[in-house]
Amino acid sequence: MKFRTIVKNGFWIVLMLSATAIALLSTRFLLPEPPHVGPEIMENFLAHKPAFLTHVLGSLIALLLGPWQFVKTIRGRWPALHRWMGRTYMLAVLIGGIGGFVVAWTSTSGPIAVAGFATLALLWLYVTGQGYQTARAGRYKEHREWMVRSFALTAAAITLRLGLPIAPALGYEFQTGYIALSWVCWVFNLGVAEIYLRKGRNLVSQSKRNITPQVP
Repeated sequence: MKFRTIVKNGFWIVLMLSATAIALLSTRFLLPEPPHVGPEIMENFLAHKPAFLTHVLGSLIALLLGPWQFVKTIRGRWPALHRWMGRTYMLAVLIGGIGGFVVAWTSTSGPIAVAGFATLALLWLYVTGQGYQTARAGRYKEHREWMVRSFALTAAAITLRLGLPIAPALGYEFQTGYIALSWVCWVFNLGVAEIYLRKGRNLVSQSKRNITPQVP
């Protein structure tokens, strides 16, 4: 197995496990009395419960399904399963994105955090919508690229939680780090996704150039 394949498979496993862990952790908000939730978050949750529940439910479904959409075996052997999982994922993003946009405006961390999370929600809806349209049009290469971007934004939930301890560890206030993460959690992910997609295009172009034409 090539080193590149090993790295890709390892990254996928880490991503899938992280997404599953965050999704399962988020299910506590679906309980009548969510455990291990800070008083400020709980107050905001109770004040805007419908929007929070909509966002949490849609987001955790998207986190659980997203990684499996990139498994070639599923796409190749069970295309119908891939399509239905994709439709469910897109519906989950629609629900989670609308809820997330509403929740963003309830943030008590100031206008920068509100703008960061609201922009994330709108971009999440947009790129996933582009993924749907390109699939419907049969432009599957473009569809795959848009869905890579879509899940990069879905995975902002992972980056956000991984980044929360960084600011306090560096001696900054938690709130300062949280405000920064309202942008960093998705800008970073989207940047990584674009680098990955560009490298993929370069490899395809290089392989085409290396094909020796047959002389009749």
